[in-house]
Amino acid sequence: MIRARQRRWRKMVVLILILSLISACQERVAQVGIPLAYGLTGLCLALLISPTPIAAVVGFVVGCVLGAAVYNNSLKRQLLEG
Repeated sequence: MIRARQRRWRKMVVLILILSLISACQERVAQVGIPLAYGLTGLCLALLISPTPIAAVVGFVVGCVLGAAVYNNSLKRQLLEG
C-alpha cells in the first residue's frame, strides 16, 4: 500500500512538472490548449448526458475538432489583420 502511494505521488509530481514546463513554451500552447480545453468540455458534457465510455470518447473527439476549428478561425483572423 505504501508503494502504491509513492507511485501515485511520483505520477502527480511528474504531471505537475510537465504541465508547468509546457506553459513556458508559449508558441504552441494555444495550438494544443484550445482544442484540449474544448475536448475536455465535450467529454464532461457527454458524460453528463450518457455516462458510457463510448460517449466519453465521442464527446472528447467532437470537442477537440470544434476546438481546432475555433483555433483555426482565430489564426485566420490574425493573419488577415497582419
